[in-house]
Amino acid sequence: MGYGSYGYGMMGYGWGWLMMIGMCILVVLGIIALIRYLRQSARPDDSQAASKTALDILNEIYAKGEISDEEYQRKKSEIKK
Repeated sequence: MGYGSYGYGMMGYGWGWLMMIGMCILVVLGIIALIRYLRQSARPDDSQAASKTALDILNEIYAKGEISDEEYQRKKSEIKK
């Protein structure tokens, strides 16, 4: 009697189905991990913003013309205290 006469066919004792389901799960998890990685790498780098000092921010505001020279000098002296 051959292998097929036991009624298990090409899948053996059901392990073929488990392997197929396992591979599908791995593929789906891989796609999810790839999407998360791409989403995270597309975000702007927040480490530069966190490393700015108060004086750097004040200089940027002054350079943009959002505050007057007097206000800049006053705030600069307050920061340096």
